[in-house]
Amino acid sequence: MSFVLFDKIRLLFKRNNIFSHENILQNQADVSKVYTNPNGIIDINDPAFFIEQSNVQINRLERMKDYDQMDEVGEITLALDLYADECSLRDPERNHSIFVKTASIRLKTEIEDLLYNVLNIDAQIRPIARYLCKHGDYACEIVPTSNRDGVASIKTMYMYNFTRVETKFGDLVGFFYQLPGEQPVYYHPWQVAHVRLVSFEQLYVPYGRSILDGARRDWRRLRLMEDAALIYRLVRAPEKRIFKVPVGNLPPKEREQYIQIIARRFKKHKFIDPATGAMNEKYAPHIQDDDYWVPVTSDGTGVEIDTLKGAENLDAIADIEYFKKKMISALKIPFNRVGLAQEGSDTGKTVAQQSPEFAKAIQWIQDQLIVGIKKIILVHLALRGFSVEDMKGFELSMTSASAIDELYRIETWASRVEIMGGLKELGIFPDEWIVEKFTDLTKDELSVIKRTMEMKQSEGG
Repeated sequence: MSFVLFDKIRLLFKRNNIFSHENILQNQADVSKVYTNPNGIIDINDPAFFIEQSNVQINRLERMKDYDQMDEVGEITLALDLYADECSLRDPERNHSIFVKTASIRLKTEIEDLLYNVLNIDAQIRPIARYLCKHGDYACEIVPTSNRDGVASIKTMYMYNFTRVETKFGDLVGFFYQLPGEQPVYYHPWQVAHVRLVSFEQLYVPYGRSILDGARRDWRRLRLMEDAALIYRLVRAPEKRIFKVPVGNLPPKEREQYIQIIARRFKKHKFIDPATGAMNEKYAPHIQDDDYWVPVTSDGTGVEIDTLKGAENLDAIADIEYFKKKMISALKIPFNRVGLAQEGSDTGKTVAQQSPEFAKAIQWIQDQLIVGIKKIILVHLALRGFSVEDMKGFELSMTSASAIDELYRIETWASRVEIMGGLKELGIFPDEWIVEKFTDLTKDELSVIKRTMEMKQSEGG
């Protein structure tokens, strides 16, 4: 991919301050604040210039392996699915999960065509959101068209092979991506959209923090508790038998040998192997290996068999439920959504409506997704030749997962209508000014509405 192409995009955005969500090294006004060698020139070959990646990568790989194993637990799988579903809700009226607000119909049409037709964002946003929640990061390569006149697609970059290169001062230098068995490939800062659930703890910088990270400790303890409980049930649950075998007046030295012979007769069944003609002994699984064989010296007439009961407290799992609840608490998922609450506690509401903490987490994740999608759109608009005003003149939003936000929006619109009616009655404000100030309609849309109304009035007249 042409490095010059993306550097031209970088220069355009730098001069006009279009995208301020990332501090890019090449955009620094005062380079001395970043790093200089004795000659006053940045040396990118100096390891002291960058964040030390060795320990960062080791910690990342360890965490990601834990996340993959955690995703195999039913409750955590359900939690990730709930996060992905709530983040990617489609608005029932517009039938889309991401909406565009612009000052121009042409710009709005261009962005919507990119999102809905080229990127198919309505189908892609759910797996993207799930991957982001699971790993704390999601990265994709922005692939231009062959004619360099727009964005053709986005290509997911898996976190195990992805490296973000930053200076010690938080300035983005670029990205490396290495497929198995291949050399690492360097990517321009504007060639990759890296979405992060940002955390300022040194352990995670320069990457994001997974929503599963807070549950790792309790997940490990829960796994140990479940393994211990399983071993206990396998060992203690089976019933055991005591075989009391009369040995008469046999000397003590011969009793053990005699007991072994009797035990073998119970545990093995002799038969002649037709293939070899030799005597073979077949294992009888109905006799347990851990039964007890006890010699009896009394004059009994047969073998006396008693039964030792197995463990009777196999349903005692309060300790397992305790650690499971601690694990789920870190994920902000209500207990009744994973079968840990009392029966009848399900209110029928969505998770975001039921838990304010979960709704806030969804809003935060959606905000980070919007930042990454906005970066892709800006590259597309730059390649399409749109003006700086157009690049600054659009906003993105996603469907709110909380009913509280929806009710707030309804109340807000009711208040707007009331205010607009009051201003119109005053007679000193133009109708177009009132509608433009208190609605989301653009000037172009207002012009279309005005022409439509004029045509209807002329036809009626």
